[in-house]
Amino acid sequence: MKLTVHGSRGSVPISSPQSVGYGGNTSCYELLFDDYQLIFDTGTGFRQVKLDQFKRTFIFYSHWHHDHIQGLAFNSGMFNAEKKIHISSALNNKITCRKLIHQYFSGFYFPIELTELLPNLMFLEFNEVQRSCKRDFSIETLKLNHPGGSVGYSVKWNDIKISFLLDNEYNISQFSNLSGFVHGANLVVWDGMFSNADLVSKGDWGHSSIEQGIEFFQQCDITKMLITHHAPSRTDQQLDTLAKKLPDGVRLARDGLIVDFT
Repeated sequence: MKLTVHGSRGSVPISSPQSVGYGGNTSCYELLFDDYQLIFDTGTGFRQVKLDQFKRTFIFYSHWHHDHIQGLAFNSGMFNAEKKIHISSALNNKITCRKLIHQYFSGFYFPIELTELLPNLMFLEFNEVQRSCKRDFSIETLKLNHPGGSVGYSVKWNDIKISFLLDNEYNISQFSNLSGFVHGANLVVWDGMFSNADLVSKGDWGHSSIEQGIEFFQQCDITKMLITHHAPSRTDQQLDTLAKKLPDGVRLARDGLIVDFT
């Protein structure tokens, strides 16, 4: 199993000499294993994903904020009519998923009617995906704490487990459910947009802190943690300074980062 980070920024994409190291694309993560290509969110990083013609491709959405969907129409592989793209979210049913994507990529917001133009987009109920894939891998979900709603995902294939906790405003009341959800994970992808100091003025904004991630990592049965969804204002220099303070097993995500478990 191989994880590739295609977008590790939160809120808005950025481009500046101060962000080259960690990158400026918004949320997008790709898992490759066996006959499957799983993509979690389609921020601007989705442009970099090479859609595999020989694997079954699924896109799973954590939620519908623009930084997690805005790149969907900008991957040229989407316009290959022979390549089926399965789209699902544990947050909403397939009708709502299609409606929200259609609204975002049409009318006043986008120049083409994306869902009408691309009949190869297949919208599925999340439990339908679970049933159809259960012989090959398992995918579980958990509700998170975020304005408008958000869900986390845990994927287990053979003895490898990877959990995604995006976007989430962590509080101690979540610990029991979250720790059980990620128990035994080889890697947890954590929303660390803020620092604890940031949370003083940005409570209820729907994101966790780097320090909370470290504490959670140290209290749970997980092997590694990847902190991501970096604030657009954080420069490479600031992120490098933060990275030096991380304990063993915890690192910061960056665009293009590959974590290979094979």
